[in-house]
Amino acid sequence: MGSNYATGFALVMSAVLVASTAAVPVGAHPPNSTDHGVPEETFHKLWSGDQDGATDGANLSNGSAVEQLGEGTDVPFDSPPRAVERWNRGDHQEFPATNSSVSIHPPDADLTSDQFIKEAYTEVFAVQPSTRARLSSSRQPLYVAPDGTLRGTVDYRVAVPPDDTSGDRRVYWSLESHQVEETRLLVDGDEETTAGGSHTPALSYSLDGYAGEDHQLTLQANISVRLRKEVEVCTAHNDEGDCTNWESSVSYPTETVTVTDSIEVTKYDLAVSGFIAEYPNGDLGLVVYKNQPWLGYQLPNGDVRGVWRFYSARDKDWDTLVYSSDDGQRTAHSPLHPLQVNAYPIETGPTPSPRRNVTILDVYGTSTSPPTLPSNVHLDVLTEPYTASYGIATRATTDEQPETVRAWGLVKGVEAERPADEFARIQIYESNLTLGVVNQTEDTVTVRVTLLNANTDAPINTAERDGYVVVNGQRVNTTGNGTVTMTIERSPGGVSARYEPGHWWLNPPGYTGDSDTVLLQGSVLQLVSTLFRIGVPVSLFLLAVFFIDRITGWRIWPPWRSL
Repeated sequence: MGSNYATGFALVMSAVLVASTAAVPVGAHPPNSTDHGVPEETFHKLWSGDQDGATDGANLSNGSAVEQLGEGTDVPFDSPPRAVERWNRGDHQEFPATNSSVSIHPPDADLTSDQFIKEAYTEVFAVQPSTRARLSSSRQPLYVAPDGTLRGTVDYRVAVPPDDTSGDRRVYWSLESHQVEETRLLVDGDEETTAGGSHTPALSYSLDGYAGEDHQLTLQANISVRLRKEVEVCTAHNDEGDCTNWESSVSYPTETVTVTDSIEVTKYDLAVSGFIAEYPNGDLGLVVYKNQPWLGYQLPNGDVRGVWRFYSARDKDWDTLVYSSDDGQRTAHSPLHPLQVNAYPIETGPTPSPRRNVTILDVYGTSTSPPTLPSNVHLDVLTEPYTASYGIATRATTDEQPETVRAWGLVKGVEAERPADEFARIQIYESNLTLGVVNQTEDTVTVRVTLLNANTDAPINTAERDGYVVVNGQRVNTTGNGTVTMTIERSPGGVSARYEPGHWWLNPPGYTGDSDTVLLQGSVLQLVSTLFRIGVPVSLFLLAVFFIDRITGWRIWPPWRSL
């Protein structure tokens, strides 16, 4: 563009900067109204970490209930809010209009200046979809989807040298052209995506390698400028010393700079595997293992939720923008407020929902000390270690077996769905435990436990698999023929035994539990038995007399009527 336009734009921008600096406080604050298609019921919950008003209503606005809620406290989400990506996509385009005379940049931008190109930079605005996973105080990776978009900003200004019209050599400068020639996205140093010049590039990426691998995303931009330099040289003078002949030459100096900004990310690509079974009564048995932190998985009549909750907060590095020009630097409130989703643990372990349908049988994981949240984020946090699970075993009451197993991830849109027939199928049988008395004395009783497969009558040997038998509180194991004989101290009443099967997914085939009880003969039981033997015939006789009296009308009931 021509130098006259650039000069005029510079004057306008200087006036705007002065007005902006005077009218707009530099202090940061979130937008006060929704935009970019984000619904109001979600918008006011997105700004965790901002100044919260008094919850008694004294300092709250007269807005809607959800607006007052957002003003009074920070609000967690049960899953990554979809509105964050929509907001960032729209807010990215709010980058102020710029020209060759002013460079607009965040305060921490890494600026590059050369002879003509000044305060050039590129800055990562957002990577999405993504979630900052606050796993512990020392481990907080930025999880990104395998395929996503990096958004950034690029800007610079051009310093056109002043004209020099003194003496016999005159130099005139003007700006011929300037542009962002190309933007590129590099993954671990290798070119991934290229696009044309833009002050607000949005470049797609696709990460190779395994889930959990760290990668470096680098936004790179080439900025070029072309100036016109005209030099006039006096080659002849008159007697008065005035130049009578000027010879001119024109050149076009060019300059190119490359600016970069990088961000470390971790590939998040959830995958699941495990075991599946059907209990004899039709219940679903499911064991799901996963490769990265997860949100939980779905069951036919419920689900299992992990320990995670989410909040959204703005990136405070973008709270202000610096306007650099020939006149110096001025700082003003930024119209850009990029949001970042954060995940944090809120439960000590996974939870079933609803509990009447879903039972957690076991959880595999490591005990992890919870992180602390930023001081300006006011949400309930754990104070005791939580279980960072890699596997969960469940039993679900259902009358249908799933065709697929679906798990949810910590990054928006990242889920794992795997056909149920790709899970290892385990057979679960009913067990049949019987308890018999072999011998008894006044002080001891000898009993025999027999444990069989209820379907095939095959013996169950608990000595060679997980699980055990409990006889009156004593744990024992059956042998190869499925029996165990033991002598125990005689207790009043009887003897009870139960089979506690091990986890069905660890020792195929699996079994359900069973129990049995035998009564022991004794003085009290003998008396009860005698009374029972006498009482039953007498009761039957009296019942017969009652029916005869009703049928015949002989009026002989009750038998003691005539006494």
